[in-house]
This record gives sequence, C-alpha cells and structure tokens, in this order.
Amino acid sequence: MTKPIVISVHGEPQGVVVPNGGDYRFMAVKLGVFPLEGRVFESVAAAREAARKLVEDSADFAETITAPDNRELDDDLVA
Repeated sequence: MTKPIVISVHGEPQGVVVPNGGDYRFMAVKLGVFPLEGRVFESVAAAREAARKLVEDSADFAETITAPDNRELDDDLVA
C-alpha cells in the first residue's frame, strides 16, 4: 500500500496526492484547492505547482476586495 503525499503551499497543507499507477490523484483538504479535487497529475511537483498557483491567485484576488464604502474589509472585523 502506498501512502499519500502531503501537498503544502507556504507551509500550509492544502491536500494530498495518492499514487495512481504512474501518476498522482489530488485530494483536497482545504476549500481553496477544491477545484483540483480528483485531478490527475503526472508528478508530485506538477500537483504542488497547481496548488500553489491556485492559492496565490486566490490571495491576490482577495486583496482587491473592499467594502462598498471603499474601506478595507478588515476595518469591520471585531476581535
């Protein structure tokens, strides 16, 4: 039996790949990488790169979002 290989982005686990014959099937554990769920990659490196791109693109998009009155959304958060 082969063990899953953890795929992390910036030190944060995002999913695992499971060896599947000569390739690797992605299983997401974080919501941000669910678009990769079930995708088959030819290598662990290819899966890691796809996860990294998805996470970083999501972060870039999140930075562009502001509240309707143009305040940063963090201004409304209460601790």
